[in-house]
Amino acid sequence: MKLSLLPLNFELRSWKDHDFRGFVNARAKLEKIGAGAGKSSDRFKKAREKLETAALQGGASRVIRQMAESIDARALADLLATDKGFVQRVHVTTDLLGRLESLKSPMSRLALAQLIRAYFVHYDEATLEGGLEHWSHFIRRQLKSISTNSGAGDFKAYALNADNLFQTDGPRRVVQQALDLGIDFDNVSRRYGLSGLSDSRYLTLCRYQYYLQTLNELEIGADHPVLAEVCSDDVANAQYSEGKLLGHAILETLIDRTAGGTISKSWQTTVLSIAGDPRVPKTHASYQKWWALLGDERIARMRGWLSRLDLKIFLKILEQSAKDSGNEEMERMFVSRKYFMEGLLNQGLVTDSRLFLSAEASHYVTRNYKSAELPSFARVMSPSTSMIYLNVAGKVHVIEGSHSFRLKLMNRLPKAANIINYGVDQFQDSALRSNILAQYYREFADGERPLEVTHDIHLNWQNKAIRHMRDAGISIEVGKMIARSRIRDYKAKFGSY
Repeated sequence: MKLSLLPLNFELRSWKDHDFRGFVNARAKLEKIGAGAGKSSDRFKKAREKLETAALQGGASRVIRQMAESIDARALADLLATDKGFVQRVHVTTDLLGRLESLKSPMSRLALAQLIRAYFVHYDEATLEGGLEHWSHFIRRQLKSISTNSGAGDFKAYALNADNLFQTDGPRRVVQQALDLGIDFDNVSRRYGLSGLSDSRYLTLCRYQYYLQTLNELEIGADHPVLAEVCSDDVANAQYSEGKLLGHAILETLIDRTAGGTISKSWQTTVLSIAGDPRVPKTHASYQKWWALLGDERIARMRGWLSRLDLKIFLKILEQSAKDSGNEEMERMFVSRKYFMEGLLNQGLVTDSRLFLSAEASHYVTRNYKSAELPSFARVMSPSTSMIYLNVAGKVHVIEGSHSFRLKLMNRLPKAANIINYGVDQFQDSALRSNILAQYYREFADGERPLEVTHDIHLNWQNKAIRHMRDAGISIEVGKMIARSRIRDYKAKFGSY
């Protein structure tokens, strides 16, 4: 009798990384046991103590002279892998590597495993100039003597990937492999046998390279989870090269890649989170730590980009001021003032700016912006009046304000006004509303007269301001300064523009 059985249908889910954690942990335990094999023997202990004493008495040269047996090779590799003080006294040099090779070549797997661990733990910090290249070549040569068909675990991974791992630019190669394959960094670390070396110098440099290469390959201005990671103090303050933190390299990448364009909100927030606003006194701690090392060109770019943020905040405050007035004419004038100031910005004419915020405005920005997103601003000793300063093409200084403030344009900026003195961060309402013109006449008695105009709905104030800037040698496109619906009125009243 033939049985007819129904087919069994079932699906197995795909393997995930965490499914292998038990195997990875078990393998790590076995490798740890293997690495410790023989360390408890008296012979090994004596060899280790002999080399420690030699390092204390005469550094690397004495250590080399004391190495006479194959067990000394393993003792040396163990000291390099586990004793930071020993590494500081005994750098890995061609002479030291040559002595290792003369004792036993190829090295035993245990000794080579410890030497490889030392390589990853210390990497460039354990060698003198040119030494890393020799050390890398030495390990590659030793690994070639080991069959990749035998053994397993990290050691096999090292042998298979030696030409990428053991190089002076090894961290860059590892990260590039992750990016090329489209896999995350943790995954490629496991593939290369690096997952148990999280605190090593090599893996630290891999992480640095991952951040920088990811930022370099991102679409300009694009948001990405790595932006939040690089803002952490541990990452930004990590040593990158002599006299330079990783944060400096990150800032250079973001600023330089955006050069010639407008920085995105996410990239701007990242720069501000790491370095703060450059528009602070040059003696300020954040300026000294970050901006002083980035150069004037990058500072100028950032100041220009922050002008857009300053203006956005000021226009919000100006709009609210117009609404609160309940005056329809004031609301109409807000639109024309917005067009005018944004027109200057969109033509690339604003090279610098500074916000002066009232008590009410200060509360508004701290409620609506995260501290990392906020630009630097001065406080006005007034419950409601806020102002903004704009440097237009380095030729005209514009001050605009809320609450019946008259627009001011000056070809020079009186020093006594402290407008761009970031050491002064509190101002009276009258300082910018009226006193600044008196200071202008005192400092520049023989200079061009400043312009002060009252806003109106008849386009007069825009025409006066545009003429003043043109007279100062600034090329202005009127069509970008006035609402399209008012262009015909402007031409009818003031002629061709």
